[in-house]
Amino acid sequence: MSTEAFQAGVAALKSGNKALARQHLMQVVEQDENNEQAWLYLAGALEDPQEMRISLENALHINPQSSRAKQGLEWLRKQHPAMFVEPTPAIAEAAPAATAPAYTGATLALADMPLSSNAIPDQPSAPGPAPMMQPAIVAQPSPVAVPALGEVPDILPCPRCGAQTRYAEQRCRQCGMNLTIKADRQAPSRAPAIIAAILSMLPALLWTLLAILIFVDVFQNYTDFQKQIKVIAPPGLSLPEAQQKLQDEKVAIMEEIFSASITPSLNAAVVFLLIGVFGIVMAIALMRRKKYGFWGTLIYNSIFAFSWLSLLFAVFRLESEITPLMQLLSQSFIIDPSMNASGNADPFFTMLKQILFAFASYYLIILVLLIFAWKSVSQQVVRFVPQFEELADGNGHFNRGVVYQKRGMWYLSMLEWERAVKLNPRDSTYRHALGLIYEQMKRPADALQQFEQALTEDPNNLRISQDRDRLVQTLRA
Repeated sequence: MSTEAFQAGVAALKSGNKALARQHLMQVVEQDENNEQAWLYLAGALEDPQEMRISLENALHINPQSSRAKQGLEWLRKQHPAMFVEPTPAIAEAAPAATAPAYTGATLALADMPLSSNAIPDQPSAPGPAPMMQPAIVAQPSPVAVPALGEVPDILPCPRCGAQTRYAEQRCRQCGMNLTIKADRQAPSRAPAIIAAILSMLPALLWTLLAILIFVDVFQNYTDFQKQIKVIAPPGLSLPEAQQKLQDEKVAIMEEIFSASITPSLNAAVVFLLIGVFGIVMAIALMRRKKYGFWGTLIYNSIFAFSWLSLLFAVFRLESEITPLMQLLSQSFIIDPSMNASGNADPFFTMLKQILFAFASYYLIILVLLIFAWKSVSQQVVRFVPQFEELADGNGHFNRGVVYQKRGMWYLSMLEWERAVKLNPRDSTYRHALGLIYEQMKRPADALQQFEQALTEDPNNLRISQDRDRLVQTLRA
């Protein structure tokens, strides 16, 4: 007996593919007509009641004690009593009753008969009394009706497993997949985000420019210092040991002094450069509606606004402490009373407060704009609704299925590749992909059928052949 064909037939029967199951099981009974299990499973794959009767009687002839064959024949006798008026041979060598009219009514698989509810054996049983087993067909669940383009029904298929899910559900109860996606909010305008990004970028550019100017100045000072070193200690000049030692000590002292003088400038330049680059990067990200750009720009400008406001309050406090002293000095004629005729602090404080208030107001305006810009960069969690648009080209469906497959949406990928195969049934690539996704969806019989049909179109394709052989080995195990 061909174990490979038997296992493939059983798998096809489990998945509901009766045509493929008949094909494999017929190969088994042709090679071993005394295989009781093959005849029983074949009865479940047949559509014609007369052929089902012949298959069951062959199983009963091999094992007269087969309860499953007896129950199957009893069920047929109740459903189609006319078939049992004339005696029918019990084995396949006898000529089948071909004169009977074709059955046109509703047919039931052997799984629908009132037999026992035990599971299908993975391997054929050993010789002996047959157990009470029902060759049940594991039917695929009814597919969810595909929504039309633009339609949002209450029942939607899970993109991964195809199970029925309600629109309000956020996670599939069968496979656990997250059914929601993040979608952009409908913002009235992107202008607040763009204006805020530009205003935030201008000070950042100034910080960057200031850092570059400091680096240029430090480099110029370093160049001048090297020139001074060459004057004090010309290269290649040979001096006595004592003079050379004094010269080296003098150069070392000069280098230490120079290093101490430029270190604060370099540190400040690095800090200014980091501040400027960070502000520029965040502003560009905000223009591109990136959420990290929004939060980065918000934090960046909040720090500056807080800093300028803190300085402004510090100046107000300093002014309140200095004003009494200024009035006292004015009354004592220690300072010119005309310089402080109003009794307020020095005009320097007034100008300083105005500058600080301008800077603080600048950053506060940016923060207000960011509040209005939130809708243009934020996303909301919504239910993913697949849109099934019929394309005229199978390649379009295939590519869309690839996108779904990479995102783990196996059921949607299967639907797209089924459309691709329907539009171009002779494309081995389409059938190979469909077979792989069938295998992923736990439909090994359908997968095997696609692999075989793909090999029919491309017999020399090693990869398809390897996938087919691997699946056969899995079914055989």
